[in-house]
Amino acid sequence: MAIKVYADAGSNLFPEVIKNRGLEDYIKVVNMHLQVGDHEYNCYNDPINVDDFSKIFYTYLEDPKVDVHTSLVNPGDFLAAFEEDVKAGNQIICITMAKGISGTYNSACVAANEINEEQGKEVVQVIDSATAGLGEGRQAIKAAELAKEGKSFEEIVDYCRNYRWRVRSEFTVGSISFLAKTGRVKPWVARIADVLGIKAMLRGSYESNIELYEKVRGRKMALKSLADIVVRKIVNPEKQIVYLTHCNCIEDAEAVKKMILDKINTTIEIYHYDFVTGSHVGPGTVAIFYEGSDRN
Repeated sequence: MAIKVYADAGSNLFPEVIKNRGLEDYIKVVNMHLQVGDHEYNCYNDPINVDDFSKIFYTYLEDPKVDVHTSLVNPGDFLAAFEEDVKAGNQIICITMAKGISGTYNSACVAANEINEEQGKEVVQVIDSATAGLGEGRQAIKAAELAKEGKSFEEIVDYCRNYRWRVRSEFTVGSISFLAKTGRVKPWVARIADVLGIKAMLRGSYESNIELYEKVRGRKMALKSLADIVVRKIVNPEKQIVYLTHCNCIEDAEAVKKMILDKINTTIEIYHYDFVTGSHVGPGTVAIFYEGSDRN
């Protein structure tokens, strides 16, 4: 019997991220569908070259003639994914993106309940990460590391339900109009913000949603604000990896990294923002994920 950790493709867990942690035998990512015009991508079952695709993907988002949309993981997809491991006698901890921004959590719960009823015991546990991107991915990595250390199923589940509130996820976007398209903010608010050059500073909340925590004027101040909040809120920086992701704006991500490293000693890894949630936040987004004492 082994413990397997599942996440959805909104976790930003590209194959290279999992490989870098040496957790290929512990983490499985459930496929999500990304429709770009007439082409459907299966993230991340399809062999997508992340670097190359990032260069063109965000230009599609800015083209009104190209329809870009995503679909959540349905219960049948989770059921099919879970059954293989359950039949092998394994236990599953599934960590999903925030239930406040996606129905994926509910789909996973439906599949888990069906399997647990069939087994007559709990062999699948679903945890709402209350965030997305590498905030979710960070939680899956932690669960997998605990499994690799030999912790029990119950110990890992209990730890992760508390750990999620220490995982901080903050980000800023190039234009808030993309969040308006998906109903995260009102369209008129987005128009005013863009005209006035007001940049929204956003984060994953305790309510499993996206919340505004600060407004600043201009892109440079937004990037500085990201760096500053990490410096203020991070705990034991020298003992953790900070994840920085970007939507085709590597220079801005590097600038945030430099501002942080000028003030504290930590390790920062930069990755492309995952395409599933990236399609909702839009080009120019820079996000950062790390451990604090809480999410306040």
